[in-house]
Amino acid sequence: MKKFIYGILSLAAISLASCDYHDPNDGKFGGESSAGWVEFEEDGVSYLSVVQGSGSTVEATIPVVIKSVDLIDLNNDLVSNNPVNNGLTVYYTIEDIDGSSAYLNASGSVYIPKGELSANIAFTVPASAQVSCTEFKVTLTSTSNSNVSVGFEENNIVSQTFVVGAYDLNAMVGTYNALLDGEDQYQCNVTLGEEPNSLIIGDIYGIAPGSQTTIYVNEDGSISFPDYTDNFLFTNGGTSIYVEGFNGLSTCLNGGTMALSFRLRTTTTLYATNSLVLTKQ
Repeated sequence: MKKFIYGILSLAAISLASCDYHDPNDGKFGGESSAGWVEFEEDGVSYLSVVQGSGSTVEATIPVVIKSVDLIDLNNDLVSNNPVNNGLTVYYTIEDIDGSSAYLNASGSVYIPKGELSANIAFTVPASAQVSCTEFKVTLTSTSNSNVSVGFEENNIVSQTFVVGAYDLNAMVGTYNALLDGEDQYQCNVTLGEEPNSLIIGDIYGIAPGSQTTIYVNEDGSISFPDYTDNFLFTNGGTSIYVEGFNGLSTCLNGGTMALSFRLRTTTTLYATNSLVLTKQ
């Protein structure tokens, strides 16, 4: 899959060495150079896919970094503000959304050593847990420094959703509900392809019954496509139309989901990029 648990944890340090600037955080954290906040840098869902039945333990991490906020001086120019970390423990909770995350070997806190700007929240996924789908949410709750809060403004991201699933190509065969560009709805049948790690999507665009589009599913859940000339879709006025794929992602959510990015094209004409979400019935 795309990646597992790539949320980014941030700490801003506000230096008050001079009064010749406007500090946008004035009064929010006090006068310490180590004051700031922690948050996840990116919203969304992160994934880990493991090979079903592989029998091995998988280690995964959330990269954690410390960041600072630039200040604005009286001339409205940005002034670089280097972060100061004297050692910080960040605490978090884990909440199950689908399945049980009881197998996770997670301490509930991560320590960013003094002088360091990064650390990792580490998870251990044992082989016994690699047979079904687990979805859970990690939420930042507090820090060891009273001047370092969780979140700063209303739009800060203090929680991140993660999915752990088992890779099983055979389980991806079936009928899917298709949603094209968030508007058009239809159905697609997915069968096994003749090549290793390949699937065949029938009528990927919803307008060409009988068409077959090949995709390749990697063990990490990422999806790739062959050359567009291998994915003929239909003929329009004597001109061949093909599917040119860019990337995709398969997950175990909702019984099985694939998100694909592609466009239709001829040998000379390129059309707009489409997004397709396939959800297994």
